[in-house]
Amino acid sequence: MQPNKLHRIYINNNITINSELTLDSDTHNHIKNVLRIKNNSDIIVFNGDGKEYLAEVNYTDKSTVSVKQENLSREIDKHNIILAQSVSSAKHMNLAIQKSVEIGINKIVPIISERSHPGDYEKKYSHWKNIIIHSTEQSNGLFLAELDKIMKLEDFLIQMNNNMSHKICFHMSGRKMSQADKKYSSHVMLIGPEGGFSNSEIRLIERYNWNIIGLGDRILRTETAAIVAQTLLRDF
Repeated sequence: MQPNKLHRIYINNNITINSELTLDSDTHNHIKNVLRIKNNSDIIVFNGDGKEYLAEVNYTDKSTVSVKQENLSREIDKHNIILAQSVSSAKHMNLAIQKSVEIGINKIVPIISERSHPGDYEKKYSHWKNIIIHSTEQSNGLFLAELDKIMKLEDFLIQMNNNMSHKICFHMSGRKMSQADKKYSSHVMLIGPEGGFSNSEIRLIERYNWNIIGLGDRILRTETAAIVAQTLLRDF
């Protein structure tokens, strides 16, 4: 955290000026015992609706925050990007979600493909949701990225078939990205798991008229590909 920068805390509640909000036990533990925010300290609170507020922490029998004022609004990037990320190992999936949120992803769809990492995906869902919350807090975000249900690859392709966004599957066999690919205000990007998509999966993706685009001549890790692709599309 930068010196003198206030901690930002997500609160799943309506927020209004001069209100006092009771913290749930998880949030209380996070700000008091993890972040070690002292009593009567100022923090920034937000609930994902695009606004943020200056508030004061109060540790009493029930920990609360007193909302003092609304901060000035900030310009929001209107470029909408959906990341369809094939489920990889825990470490790599966590990093892909964390960094995507920091960059400003709007929606994440976990995808099950042939080479996806095995496991109980449903148990991971709440963990991924917490990563989104904490990454939004850290990165100065005002909106929480939506975490969609976990989907099989073909089910996702069918769902997206009528979506008018520019659809890109990033794969090393693809063509080079052009300026025309970047000009759209809305993108859906599909990233393979560790080991990439199989040849049959690439043929399936092509049948649904996705653009197959490469990210250079290097083989990138799945989480690196997600980060590089979003950075190119946002044209930072």
